Amino acid sequence: IDLLLPGGRLVVITFHSLEDKTVKNVFKKASGKCICFQPPPLCSCPRIKKGEILTRKPMTPDDQELDRNPRARSAKMRAIEKISMDNQQTTDDG
Repeated sequence: IDLLLPGGRLVVITFHSLEDKTVKNVFKKASGKCICFQPPPLCSCPRIKKGEILTRKPMTPDDQELDRNPRARSAKMRAIEKISMDNQQTTDDG
């Protein structure tokens, strides 16, 4: 995400749940959200917003795609857009 220009988008397609969990956590951290799930006084997340998550939930293949390509059944796609350097800020929301 740090290598993207402002307005650049990063799209990741995963095929395993552990891969998806890693991508989800990296995107959450880059969007300034807490990933440690500790109460605010104990939270150690930096909460610096570098991007905006474009896909709230992962996109999955539709029935038509699955008919053509059954191996796509486990694919999940997530996307994030880098915000401009002026908009990077520390967030306090969880």
